Amino acid sequence: MFNEDVSNEIASFYNSLTIEKEDFALPLTELLQSRLVVTERKRNGEIVGVAGISRGNSFFIVVRRECQNQKIGQKLTKKVIDLARGKNYHYLALNVFQSNSKAIHIYRKFGFKIIFTNLISSRKNCFMILPLDFQGALYKNLISIIYKWHLHSIVRSLQKLIKRFFP
Repeated sequence: MFNEDVSNEIASFYNSLTIEKEDFALPLTELLQSRLVVTERKRNGEIVGVAGISRGNSFFIVVRRECQNQKIGQKLTKKVIDLARGKNYHYLALNVFQSNSKAIHIYRKFGFKIIFTNLISSRKNCFMILPLDFQGALYKNLISIIYKWHLHSIVRSLQKLIKRFFP
């Protein structure tokens, strides 16, 4: 997907991350196979942030820890959203740990909505969707309805079990 030099630069950036990898779950191989990737660089050309879209319209972003709080994440997010709209994507989806309140705040500013939360590796995770057009809005609503219906059916099943064993 990328020329060899860009792939090597992104791989070098990814491999240099330490703490950031705790909140960034995308493996390097998947990042390099992504359909759309943008980078943010320092003046000297060093990559300080990468964002893009991997399979399943999954939005991803990682910014080097020492470069955070400089609006790099917002720049990268805007670039990806603009490119996705230009390529006629209907929606973007992402997972973010609930404890990452700064990221959730930024995603909400761009219009992402939390559809549901769940546990991943004993950490609360938020699944968010950004509809980019009418079809994307329908998709977001459909996922939300299915998730709520699924929860409702689980609750009903649990209630039946409780009544059966504890009459």
